[in-house]
Amino acid sequence: MAANPFRKQASRRAERILRSATASRWLAKAVFNRSDQLQQRLGKAAGQLKLLAQMLLDWTTGRYRQVPWGTLLTITVALVYFLMPLDAIPDPIIGLGLLDDIGVLAKAWQFAGKDIERYQQWREIHDDAATGL
Repeated sequence: MAANPFRKQASRRAERILRSATASRWLAKAVFNRSDQLQQRLGKAAGQLKLLAQMLLDWTTGRYRQVPWGTLLTITVALVYFLMPLDAIPDPIIGLGLLDDIGVLAKAWQFAGKDIERYQQWREIHDDAATGL
């Protein structure tokens, strides 16, 4: 992820959020809601964001704990960055506002891809009905 002050702010927030199950659940739910609101503008990225939010939620609830700390932090930073309305390209700028968010998501996916794939395989095997939402 490119070094910028917004990513650094997101990293600090992510570390605090991961210390609290309540805050982690809130973040996952907020990402689900925002992804739904921006479904058309986000395209495929909406599903990717929801998957990362579900991964965080499953880690928080103890359903899925096979996530290395670095991956968990990377995913949480990407989710926090997505929710930040003012970042490198402010979200209200139609057409451009979500480009940096999608870029951060792509970098997170690149870094944590293997762990995300393992999580997806785990989800296919386990009951998706118990999401905790």
